[in-house]
Amino acid sequence: MREKGLLIAIDGTAGTGKSSVGLAVAAKLGYGFLSTGEMYRALAYKVFEKGVDPSSHDEVLALAQNLKFTFERQPSSALKMLVDGEFLGSKLHLEEVGNVASKVSTNKEARAVLTQRQREVGQEGGVVMEGRDIGTVVFPDAELKFYLDASAEERANRRVKQLQEAGKPAEYEAILASIKERDWRDSHRAVAPLKPAEDAVVVDTSRLSMQQVIDFVTEKISQYAS
Repeated sequence: MREKGLLIAIDGTAGTGKSSVGLAVAAKLGYGFLSTGEMYRALAYKVFEKGVDPSSHDEVLALAQNLKFTFERQPSSALKMLVDGEFLGSKLHLEEVGNVASKVSTNKEARAVLTQRQREVGQEGGVVMEGRDIGTVVFPDAELKFYLDASAEERANRRVKQLQEAGKPAEYEAILASIKERDWRDSHRAVAPLKPAEDAVVVDTSRLSMQQVIDFVTEKISQYAS
């Protein structure tokens, strides 16, 4: 075990509840929780804000190298991320930022910079870290690795419901197409493609409630620790 506890990696496709599960599990363990996708979104936000072409390798890399991340542990267990001293909050979840994030994440050198930042956060343990490549690239030596998945159709349905509950327009076919495109891009990129680690526990969440997934993951961690 590391100095502050276990390092638990949760990877998987978009829309499988990785963040919700990870935060709930971290709270139960008294650990910190970090969603690494927020770091890529932070880089994407800077790229978007400054009008940089996401495909411009050197400009994106320079922005990544100059980003200053600090993290503050919250009562919820979440590690609140400040970027250059600023909490970006909802700015990270703009649709435009999400699209840019998927593109800048293919920049090998920029990705290496963020990977190193993530290792600095988690190396002492006591952290649940969620993303796309935590168990395969960032922490291949993580004590426990989980990979959450669900059918694209189920994930599209979840997204439609989420948008409708927020009073926003939601077109199922367009959302489904977007999810499939993102899955393909994530799993086929040359750098750190999305895939389960060989020793990951794969959880198909298609027919499971959020609480059932949380309970399953928690039970696996208890079995490991006992």
